[in-house]
Amino acid sequence: MIMWLIIAIVIFMLIKFAADHNKQVKDVAQQGGMRVKYRTLINHLLADDSNCRILQEKTTFILLGVSHPGNSSVFMIQQTFGTVTIEYQIKSIVFGNHKLEWTFNEYADQNKMVEKITHDIERLNNDIMQNFV
Repeated sequence: MIMWLIIAIVIFMLIKFAADHNKQVKDVAQQGGMRVKYRTLINHLLADDSNCRILQEKTTFILLGVSHPGNSSVFMIQQTFGTVTIEYQIKSIVFGNHKLEWTFNEYADQNKMVEKITHDIERLNNDIMQNFV
C-alpha cells in the first residue's frame, strides 16, 4: 500500500514538473524568446569582447562566449521557474578555471544585473591577478 502511495506521489511530481516546464517554455516564447527577454543583459555581455558570440540557444537557455586555444570564457543564461541564473566560467591554461554564478528574479532590472555581474567579475579578475603575481 505504501509503495503505491510513493509511486503515485512520484508520478504526480513528474507530471507537475513537466506541466510547469511547458508553461515556462511557452511564457519565454511569448516574450520573444531568450534573446528578446534578456536583450539588455545579452547585449552587454556580447559588447565586452568583439569575439564574443552566441554559441547555443534553446527555449530557456542561451550560451555565449569566446574560446581560443588555451582559454575560454562563457556565460550560460538559464531561465528557471521565476528566476534567471547566469553562470560565468573561465577556463585558462595560465590562470586556471574559475566560476561565478548569480540568480535574479526573472523580471529584475537587467541593468542592475549587469552592474552586479560586472562588479563581481572585476573582483574575480583582481583576485586572479593578485594570486598570479
